[in-house]
Amino acid sequence: MAIFDRFFGKATSAAEAEKKAMSTGSRGKPIFTRVGPGQALATPRRYDKLAREGYQQNVIAYRAINLVAKAVASIPLVVSRDGTILSDHALISLLQKPNPKLKGENFLYNLVGYYMIAGNAYAFTAGPEKREPKELWLLRPDTMSVVEGTDGLPAGFEQQVAGRKQRFASENILHWKSFNPLSDWYGMAPLEAAAMAIDAHNESSRWNLALIQNGGTPSGVLYQEDGEHMLTESQYQALKEQVENQYTGAGNAGRPLLLEGGLKWQDMGLSPKDMDWASAKNMNAREIALAFGVPPQMMGIPDAQTYSNYTEARQSLWEDTIIPMAKDIATEMTNWLGPKFGGNIKLGLNLDDVPALEAKRAQKFDRLTNATFLSDAEKREALGFSAAKS
Repeated sequence: MAIFDRFFGKATSAAEAEKKAMSTGSRGKPIFTRVGPGQALATPRRYDKLAREGYQQNVIAYRAINLVAKAVASIPLVVSRDGTILSDHALISLLQKPNPKLKGENFLYNLVGYYMIAGNAYAFTAGPEKREPKELWLLRPDTMSVVEGTDGLPAGFEQQVAGRKQRFASENILHWKSFNPLSDWYGMAPLEAAAMAIDAHNESSRWNLALIQNGGTPSGVLYQEDGEHMLTESQYQALKEQVENQYTGAGNAGRPLLLEGGLKWQDMGLSPKDMDWASAKNMNAREIALAFGVPPQMMGIPDAQTYSNYTEARQSLWEDTIIPMAKDIATEMTNWLGPKFGGNIKLGLNLDDVPALEAKRAQKFDRLTNATFLSDAEKREALGFSAAKS
C-alpha cells in the first residue's frame, strides 16, 4: 500500500475533499471533481490558471486563439448612418486609433484574446462626460467585477489593481461576454470547456519531455537470482554510477544494457505504443481545437481531415466561427458607442476582401451572371453595388 501511495498518491477521503473545496472558495474550485483513487483534477476556473495552462503552455490553444483573434481583427469595420456607409466620421477615427498604445487591429485582436481566454472582455471610454469619447481602453478581465443591480442589469463595474479600487459607470464599460448557463453576470471561457483536454495534452507533453530528458534510462528493475552472493556496497555504488553515467540521458538513448555477475533485467514500464500515446494526444488536441471552433485539420493535427481539403476547412472556420464573432463585436460596439455619437450610427463588417470567401463570391457572381431572368440593375443590387448611372 505504501508503494502504491508513493507512486500514485494517497487516496483522498470524501470528507477531506469536501473540507478542501469549502476552504478554497468558489473561485478556486475545479471545473470537474471526482473523489477517490485516480482523482482527475482540471484547471481551476481562474483567469490566471486558464491563461497559464491553456494559453501560455498549450500550443494548440495558443494557436487556435491567435488564429481566430487575428482573423477577426483583420475584418474592416464600417460605420453607417441610416443605411448609408460613411467615409469620414469621428467614430471611424476612434476605431482606427483607439488610444496612443494600440491601433484598431491590435485593439480588436486583444479584445478577442481576452474573450476567448476568460469568456469576458472589458473596454471603457475615456473623455469628457456626455460627449463623444476620445479614447478606448481595454481592461484585464481578472481585475474586473460586476456590481450587481437590483433590476437584473449591472449597476456598474469595479476594477481592483494592486489593492486599489476604481468604480466605472455602466454606460462607460463594454462587457462582452459569452453565454454561461451558471452565471447571470459573467461569461464562460472556451478554455473552461476544453480544460480536461488541455490538462491531458499538457501532461502528455511533460511526459514526452521527461522521456527525452531521461532517454535511455532503463524503465525496470535490475535483480540478481543468486541470493547467496549479494552485491557489496561498493559493487552496488559502482553499478548505480554506471547506469546513471552510461545509460541515462538523451545522448545515451538506445544504448544496450550490458549485464554481468548474474544480474538480470525485468522491464517494468509500458511503451508509448502500449499506451496508444500518439492517438490519445491527438484526440485531446482535436477536442481543444473544436472548443474554439477551429477545424482540427487547420491546426496540423494528424488524422483530423474532417473536410475534403484545406480550402473547405478554412471556409468553415470563417463562416462558422470568425464572421459570427465579428458580427457579435459589431453589434456590441454599436449598442455601446452608437448612443455616444448620436444619430442612427451602426457598425458593420466589410467582407468584400476576405480571401477565404473568394470562392463563394465567385460562385455567386457566376449564378447571377447566368440568371437571364434578372435585369442588370437587379444583378448589381444583389451583388451589393449601387444602380448603374445612365
